[in-house]
Amino acid sequence: MRRTWAVVSLVGGLMLGGCGASNSPQDAGPLVDAGTSGDAGSPDDGQTAEALPCERTLGVCAGARRAQVDGVYEPVCTALSYGAAYEAQETRCDGVDNDCDGVTDPPARWSKVASLTEASTRANVSSLRVADGVLVAAFSSAGVARVTRMDEALAPLETTEVPVAVVTPESFSTMRSQLLATSRGPALYYSSSDGLPDNTRGFLIPLDAQGRPKPGPQGGMVLFDHPTRLVSSDVALSADGSRVFMAWKEASNHSWGARELRGTVTDLDGQTVSGARVLMRAQLSEESWLGHMDVLALRDGGFLVMVIEEVGPLDGGQLRLQRFDSDLQPLGAERSFPPGSGTQTALVDLGAAAGGPDASVAVVVRELDGVHATLSMVKNLFAGGAPELLATTTSKEITWFDATATSRGLQVAWLSVYRQPPSGGDDLFDWRGHFWSQSPGGAPTNWTPSPGPLPLHRFAQWVLLEELSESWMGAFVMTSTQDPAAHELQAVRYCAP
Repeated sequence: MRRTWAVVSLVGGLMLGGCGASNSPQDAGPLVDAGTSGDAGSPDDGQTAEALPCERTLGVCAGARRAQVDGVYEPVCTALSYGAAYEAQETRCDGVDNDCDGVTDPPARWSKVASLTEASTRANVSSLRVADGVLVAAFSSAGVARVTRMDEALAPLETTEVPVAVVTPESFSTMRSQLLATSRGPALYYSSSDGLPDNTRGFLIPLDAQGRPKPGPQGGMVLFDHPTRLVSSDVALSADGSRVFMAWKEASNHSWGARELRGTVTDLDGQTVSGARVLMRAQLSEESWLGHMDVLALRDGGFLVMVIEEVGPLDGGQLRLQRFDSDLQPLGAERSFPPGSGTQTALVDLGAAAGGPDASVAVVVRELDGVHATLSMVKNLFAGGAPELLATTTSKEITWFDATATSRGLQVAWLSVYRQPPSGGDDLFDWRGHFWSQSPGGAPTNWTPSPGPLPLHRFAQWVLLEELSESWMGAFVMTSTQDPAAHELQAVRYCAP
C-alpha cells in the first residue's frame, strides 16, 4: 500500500457494471415463482424488482449491481457485474482502483538485478531505456563492465561481461560511465586513468540491442586522451545521437582543486568535431575551485554546462550555467545564482511543450537546511526563473535523487537517508533509507518494500530513473549489508500515471 507525506483524498468514480431487472408492463397477473429456485441474487424468490448491490463498493465497483446470466442474477458479483475496468487482481497502472480494495494501482515490484563486489558510486552504474526493456551497466575494479538486459517488468534476462581498458581500484573511484542511445544503437561510454602513466582517456563501446559488444577494438574506441590523471568528467549525447560531448575538470597543483572546465566533441567513430577547449574558469577568488558539474544536450544541437564554483564552507559560492552551440562556442550570457547547503543537481529538458530549446531546460536542486532536505526545480534558467518546491524530507534525513522528463512530465525519485546509531562494525554500513517518488501533480509516495528501511553503504547512495511503457517507471538503487557482506543492485518498477 502506498504511504504518503500528505493526506490524499480518494476519488472513486461510479460505474454500473451490468443490467438490472426491469418491470414488465405486460405482467398484470399475480407474481409467481417461475421455477428459478437457485436465484441467489433474488432472496425474495425472484420477486425483486431491482438487482441487488454487489459485494465490492470501492473504485470501479462503486454503484455496481448484480448482472443477470440466463435470466438469473449472479449470486456473487463477477466482472460481468463490475464492468470491463474491473480486475480481480490489479495489474493496470491507470490511476484507478481496478480491484476495488481501496488502493489505487498495483504495488511496486522489487527485484535483484545483480550482486556486485564493491559498493559502487553513481559514476560506475548507468541505465538506458531500449526497445522492450532496459539495459543496466555496472563497472567493477576487476576491469569488467557487466551489462544486464531487463524486460519491461524489470526482470533480468541476460548479463554480458564487457571487457574494458584496465581499471584499478585507484581509477575505479574517479572514472565516469554512461549508457548512451546513439543513432547507431546503444553504446557504453567510460573514462579511465589507466593504460598511460599520466593520462585520462574516454572510450566508447558500441553494443547490440541485447547489451553485447559489437566487433571492434577491445575496450572500445578512444574518444579523448587528456594528459592529466584522475580527472572528473561528464558526458552527453547530442540530440540527433551522432555526436558525443565530453567535459572534464582540469586537475592542477592548485591547493583547492580544479580551476578550469574543458570539453570536446567527437563523432561516433572517435573523429574530432570540436577540439578540446576551455569552457569555464573559476572566477570568484584565487582560492575558489570548480566542484560538482552536469551537462545536457539541447534540442537545437548545442549543449548546456552547469558547474558549482566552491569558495569554502562559510564563504558561499555560485551555481553557474552556460549554453554552447554544437561547436562549443558560448551562446548568450552565463546565468548564476547562490547554491544552498549540500547542493546536488540534475539538468532536465522538459520538451517542446515547455518552449524552445533555451526555455525548456530546467535544473532540479537538492538543498539542506540543517533540519530537512528540499527538492526544488528552477525553470526558465536564462529568463530569471526562481525555485519551485517539489518535496521536503522528514526531519534529519537527506536525499539522493534522480530526475527525468517523461512523456507525462517531470518524474523525480529519491532515497531519503539517515545514519543509524553506530553498530560497532564498519561505520560505512551504518546508513538506512526509504525509496520515494513523485509524479507530476502528485504527492510523494514511499515505495520501500518492507516496513523497515533499506540497508545502505555510505558511498553507494544514488538513484537511476527510467520511463517505461504504460505509465510505469523504473528505478535502480544499491543496497549493502555488512554481515553477510553483500552489495546488491536492486530494481523497482512502480506506477506513475
